[in-house]
Amino acid sequence: MKKTLSLLLALLMTVSVFASCSTGTENSDPGETTASQGAGATDAQSPEETETEFIDPFAGTDFGGRDFRVYTSVDDTDATNGNAFIQGSGELNGEAVNDAVYERNAKVSELLNINPTFIEASLSYSNHEATIKKQIMAGSDDWDVMANDIMAFGSLARDGYLHNIYSNQILDLTKSYWYGDAMRDCQFIEGGMYILIGDYFTDALQSAHALYSNKNLINDYYNDPNYLQNMVFEGKWTFDTMIDVINTVMLDTDGDGTMKEGDRFGFTCIGMWGSMIPFLIGTDIQFIERTDDGPQYCFNNERSVKILEKLNELFYAPGSLTTLADYSDAGLRIVFGAGQSLIIGYNRLGDLAKMRDIEFTIGILPYPKLDEDQQNYVSSLHDTSEVGAIPMTLPPESMDFCTTCLEVFCRETGKTVIPKYYEEGLKVKYSNGQDDARLIDLIHDSISSPFPVAFNGTLGGFLLGTCFSTPLGSNSTDFASAYKKSEKVGLKNLDKVYNAFQANLDNGN
Repeated sequence: MKKTLSLLLALLMTVSVFASCSTGTENSDPGETTASQGAGATDAQSPEETETEFIDPFAGTDFGGRDFRVYTSVDDTDATNGNAFIQGSGELNGEAVNDAVYERNAKVSELLNINPTFIEASLSYSNHEATIKKQIMAGSDDWDVMANDIMAFGSLARDGYLHNIYSNQILDLTKSYWYGDAMRDCQFIEGGMYILIGDYFTDALQSAHALYSNKNLINDYYNDPNYLQNMVFEGKWTFDTMIDVINTVMLDTDGDGTMKEGDRFGFTCIGMWGSMIPFLIGTDIQFIERTDDGPQYCFNNERSVKILEKLNELFYAPGSLTTLADYSDAGLRIVFGAGQSLIIGYNRLGDLAKMRDIEFTIGILPYPKLDEDQQNYVSSLHDTSEVGAIPMTLPPESMDFCTTCLEVFCRETGKTVIPKYYEEGLKVKYSNGQDDARLIDLIHDSISSPFPVAFNGTLGGFLLGTCFSTPLGSNSTDFASAYKKSEKVGLKNLDKVYNAFQANLDNGN
């Protein structure tokens, strides 16, 4: 799911924190990588060598003012939702991202001669799947595309309620404005691609998990506000180093001999279920391998044993606090802003926008690697990250219309909305310095492996819950017993889900 966003930003800005120098034009296709943008590009290359004129393959497309109907999520029950990047306010208001959304919608409307319309859905974690399923089962052709939680779409895909776009010739998943690797990771079996992850569904970016740190406090203890960031860049930000840091910085501020809320902790989160997920996925764990006989579980191994041990060490460390009186992500930020925690978890990349009133300097960190042998950092989506899908109620003859609209909306989002959000929204307004900007790049580029958050519920919780969250909740490091206890049910669910997807393919979807 690696994305070359820094190359895209080079088209719009003279300086990019993370990208090497390259030359582009306003007419260049942001999804096209030229020789000058690849490895080894230098300033010595002339414009004639590096610039290519972009000919829009959709120029002249005319859908006669047809409505493009987007079922867009407006719920406020989770940390983020993507409606601001899809519908926006519907007018120019001087806010950079909103105005970019408005102008993108107007541009695509004119280019394709369509009328974007929005059907708002306010669905909760507990009713999103059932509500959408009921609406699709009613058979009414009300939407062209839906934006909602990835975990709901995983189950809806299994049950045959979503169109398969695997063989579609209009969506170009090689372009940077699609998260092609992530979409392929969400294939339960080869040939069945039902979940859309791209720049148009911007919540995939803003809902990516990140850790936040108090750089003033880091400086007090380590005489360097960038101590943790340097550790990240050196590849040394691991479970062990994080545990060491949070136990070093903890302080019994009232001196009563007991660490409790109000004292200073090294790490604070809300609960273990949602807070554990990005730590687990951050270990680059692989849950399944796809074979000729279907998907097989592949995580019953020594690496998983070590992962569960490290999760227990972290969450039960003396310097960790997992319960708060205000048990919400907003309550967590209040504790952080009061200087009562060095690092907080659970929050997303987009939550930077909610920390403008915090007086100290905020540092951004990826989730730690399992150990230094792990090659890359991995950043996780959440099971409520809002992505896209096409409902089966859309007539097959409308698929070309729908996917053409999606392709152009994704392309134009990559050109205009993402740079405004990424540079002006995140880096410029809410972060501090080039190192923080580099870390936002790192988190963005390391978003990968959404399979477990898409299908954990579909598989009965076997991936994230049964084998990791459940034993972690009871302070158990016995992965082998947890796996063996539920293996039979887990394998049965895996076979059942595989057969359902295979039946979908056999039936032409």
